Amino acid sequence: MIPLIEGSFLLHHTKNKGDVAATKAIADLTLKGYLILTPVVCEHLPFDFVAYKDNKFYRIQAKYAGDNRVVNRTIWVDKKGIHQKKYQVGDFDFYAVYLPDIDKVVYPSVNFSGCYITTKVPNSATPFYWWEDFIDFTEDASKPTYKEFGVDLTTRKVNLDSRIHTRKVERPSKAELQKLVWEKPTTQIAKDFGVSDKAVEKWCKVYGVEKPPRGYWVKKINEKI
Repeated sequence: MIPLIEGSFLLHHTKNKGDVAATKAIADLTLKGYLILTPVVCEHLPFDFVAYKDNKFYRIQAKYAGDNRVVNRTIWVDKKGIHQKKYQVGDFDFYAVYLPDIDKVVYPSVNFSGCYITTKVPNSATPFYWWEDFIDFTEDASKPTYKEFGVDLTTRKVNLDSRIHTRKVERPSKAELQKLVWEKPTTQIAKDFGVSDKAVEKWCKVYGVEKPPRGYWVKKINEKI
């Protein structure tokens, strides 16, 4: 009987944290303009709720990440004991990961299953996923290094004068970026914001912003000659 008692406690403990994560995510997405749809018939779906906005549906799996890890499996308990099953691509679209140490929710796609999302800059040269790159539904993200946050590996301290506590460069809104990509080349936009071309490409991908076709700017230049 002891395993069942332990299992029941695990299920209760896990469910409480899952409820916290789902509540935080629903509140955050609602503020961002999403309509939230929750299952009322089946409790065994591989996702917790659906978010709807701009004619698009997103299946969401909410997780509480006390250790900043994007949990890659579900756990349940029955009379036969404790069971686990790994999530598969196709089970849902995005995680809603609640990070209790900063009281924020981030939204990596199911492809980030099992990874760690960092909220504190590590004293290590190893690249890491940074939480601010997942504040919107994110299918792709690069890994920055300590250099982008002013970490001095010699003293193992963070240079607070050089580190910006929010985002190193505040990226433009979707509407602003959509306007900019048709006004000037990506290289010029990158220069204006003090970032790399790759960073601008990433912004466009995250927002779903359509860029001019290849050769567009060459043609524009030739038209002025």
